[in-house]
Amino acid sequence: MNISELIKSSGVVGAGGAGFPTHVKVEAEIDTVIVNGAECEPLLENDKWLLEKESKKVIKGLEYLIDACGARRGVIALKQKYKQPMIAIKKAIGKRKSVEVFELGDFYPAGDEFILVYEVTGRIVPEGGIPLKVGCLVDNVETVLNVYEAIENKRPVTRRWLTCTGEVEVPSVVNANIGVPLADVIDLCGGITVPDAAVVIGGPLMGSIEKDLQAPVTKTTTGIIVLPEDHEIIRKKTIPVEFIIKLSKSVCCQCTYCTEMCPRYLIGHGLKPHLIMRQINLGIDIPAHIIKNAFLCSECGLCEVFACVMELSPAIMNRSLKERLIKEGLTPHFPERKVEAREMKEYRKIPTSRIVQRLGLSAYREKPLRRGVKTDPERIELLLKQHIGEVSVPIVKVGDKVQEGQPIAEIPEGCLGARVHSSISGMVTFCDDERVIIERQG
Repeated sequence: MNISELIKSSGVVGAGGAGFPTHVKVEAEIDTVIVNGAECEPLLENDKWLLEKESKKVIKGLEYLIDACGARRGVIALKQKYKQPMIAIKKAIGKRKSVEVFELGDFYPAGDEFILVYEVTGRIVPEGGIPLKVGCLVDNVETVLNVYEAIENKRPVTRRWLTCTGEVEVPSVVNANIGVPLADVIDLCGGITVPDAAVVIGGPLMGSIEKDLQAPVTKTTTGIIVLPEDHEIIRKKTIPVEFIIKLSKSVCCQCTYCTEMCPRYLIGHGLKPHLIMRQINLGIDIPAHIIKNAFLCSECGLCEVFACVMELSPAIMNRSLKERLIKEGLTPHFPERKVEAREMKEYRKIPTSRIVQRLGLSAYREKPLRRGVKTDPERIELLLKQHIGEVSVPIVKVGDKVQEGQPIAEIPEGCLGARVHSSISGMVTFCDDERVIIERQG
């Protein structure tokens, strides 16, 4: 099998949160492969840990990606302030000529792949495009590690690294079985320390609230953040869209700060959140060109956390618009045009420390993290859609015995998707077109 087939066979997808099947990306011909080690969402520590602990494997995985894509250059992009990972990765690179380190400043959102491509190469990904359009492939650190394991050891994706932090007894970087309940991970970290808590899956800015703690860890679960129910982050994430619209009609003063601070606007894209908010205020919610530009939003949340003086949320509004328009069958088209970064871009990089302060996360950031603990569940629930593309098709049935690493679902014929593998040995006790449950026996 070639590199692409090995990656496909192992079910590797983007581990940074997007979940795009990696075997499809490596079939492109590009000149630069960028490993995204920015990990810019506050409190998440997985990638920094892997860059420090598994630096040699990450470099080797990057070399496999360079070979697969015919690239000339491989870049590990991480923040200057990550001292130990920086030392480890530079040592692992050694005298290699095709791999280098790019040191990023400590700003948010340095890990947005469009911003990363611009910082590393000076190229601007076109509106509605992807990094491949400008000759770049961007992969998360854990994705590259999974590529290494797929090629070197024929090891499928059955576990993932995540950060469990916030209001837990022992904040930890955890190596979790895919399919383990969130509650098991939290218990492994000593349990919740406040009486009324809410759980955010992912990072504090772009993550979502999960009320069911029996929900499973997936290939894209980067973090489990436990916060008091009345925390500002939880309050903002639970505001109904209808209320945001009413509030916007009352208090949006069209100051344009949300646009002027928007990272995508600053690299030259036509996203102008203040105009979207104004158009929504007027009740014009048809897919006109201003509304369509909501698709250019990365949902980084900088507009609501830092820019808006009225505590409105253009990011939530943009997400809602995208969901609605996709449901209505709109496929946005952005004509090709020359895009140039705006002159104020370099002066509007917001330090991560200021975002942490605004979010009320300083106390959690100061807590020491235990690293490297592993889950060992008796039962797993494997969702058949943990990736961008079509739902995987189960190839097991109730009563089947499976081994850890065995495929339990395949990509539908001719479709974009990813294989799913069992992360424990046991028996299939439930199977439908959405999930497979496996339990250890004896």
